[in-house]
Amino acid sequence: MTTNLQDEYEDEFLNDEDEFESFEKNKEDGKSEPQPPQPLKFADVPSHFRSNWASYQVEAIVLFLLSVYMINYLLGRSRNQIIAYNWFNDVATLLQQQFSLVGDDGTSDEPTEGHLVKETDSNYSIWCSGRAGCQGMLIQLKLQKRQDLISVVMGMVRPKQDKAIIRIDVDHNEMDSFVLAFGQRKSVTKAVKETMDLNVFTVERKGVDRLGLPPSMAVFSEISEAATAIIDPTVQNVIRKYEPAIDYFHFSDQYSGPKPPEGETYTRLPETSRVLIFAINMSNDAYETDALMKTVFYCFEKIRRYRLSREGKNKADKKRQSVQEAFLKTTHQARQEAAQARREERTRERKQRLLEEEDPEKQRRLEKLEMKRDSKMRQPKMKQLKVK
Repeated sequence: MTTNLQDEYEDEFLNDEDEFESFEKNKEDGKSEPQPPQPLKFADVPSHFRSNWASYQVEAIVLFLLSVYMINYLLGRSRNQIIAYNWFNDVATLLQQQFSLVGDDGTSDEPTEGHLVKETDSNYSIWCSGRAGCQGMLIQLKLQKRQDLISVVMGMVRPKQDKAIIRIDVDHNEMDSFVLAFGQRKSVTKAVKETMDLNVFTVERKGVDRLGLPPSMAVFSEISEAATAIIDPTVQNVIRKYEPAIDYFHFSDQYSGPKPPEGETYTRLPETSRVLIFAINMSNDAYETDALMKTVFYCFEKIRRYRLSREGKNKADKKRQSVQEAFLKTTHQARQEAAQARREERTRERKQRLLEEEDPEKQRRLEKLEMKRDSKMRQPKMKQLKVK
C-alpha cells in the first residue's frame, strides 16, 4: 500500500509542468512516428517600388529641385567668372597705364600683378597702387547672384544690374574740403540716407538742368561752387552719353562709412578720410567701359587741382567746426556716464584691495586714505579768484 502511494506521488511530481519543461508524459511518446514538416508561409511583401511611382512623388520632386539648383549653381558661377574676367581684361591696359601695380592678391610676400581676387561667387575685387596723389584704388565687382536659384527667381521680379564700385583713397593734401554726390536720383537718395558724411554735410541742389545733367539725376552738395567746378562740360558729356551706365559718384573729405544703426550713436568723433567713390553699371561694351574709366581718372585729377575760393573755404571750415561741436554736445552725457563708470570701477578696486590686505597697519593706512578721499569728494567745489 505504501509503495503504491509512493509511485503515484512520483508520477504526479514528474508530470508537474512547473517543475519540468517538455517532459514526456509517457514513454510511448518517444516511439511515436515523426510528424510531416509544415509548409513554409511567406509574409505578404509590397510590390517593387518601380511598379508604383506614385508613392514616391515627393522624393522625385525633391531630387528634381536639387538637380536644378546644382545645375544653376554651376552655370551661374561660371557665368559670373566669365563676366568678371572679361571686364578686367577690358580695363587692364588702362589700369596699367595709371598704376605701377595692378591686381595684387594681398597674400604674397612679394607684390604680384594680374590677380582678380574672388571673394565670393558673385563678388570680385581688384587692388591697384603706385600712383601719385592717392594711397591706392580698390575696384569691387558686385555681380548678380546667378549661382543662387532663389536670387535668380527674385531677379525676374526685381531686376538688378552688375555693378563696379571704384574707391580711390586720396592723399591728405590732394583734396580740398567739400562733399559732393550726384547720379541716379534713387541711388543718390539711398546713399544720402545710409552714409554719414552725405547725411550730415550735403543738401539737395535744385535745377540739375543748369548743371547739364539729365532730369533723372540728382545732386547733393555741401558747397555749390564745388559742384559747378567738378561737373564741367567734359563730365556732363559723358553723363549724358552713358546715362544708364552711371549709378552715382561720391566725393568727400569727411568720409567715415555708413551711419550707425537707429538708436545708436558714436561715443567719439569717427575718423574721416578723403575718398572718391564711383558706382557704375557694368556692360559688355568695351568702348563704354573704357570711356567711364577714363572719366574716373579725369575726375580724380580735376579734384587734385581744384581749390575752393576763400568764401567757400571759410564756409566749409565753419560747417566742420559746427558739426564737431554738435557731436561733442550730443555725446557729452555719454562721456560723463563712461567717466563715472570708470571712477566707480577704480573705487571698487581700492576697496577690494583694502579688504584683502592682511597687514593691520597697512590696512589702517589704506582705510585712512580712503576716508580722506571720500571727504574730499564730498566737499563743495569752489572757484578761487585772484584780485589784483
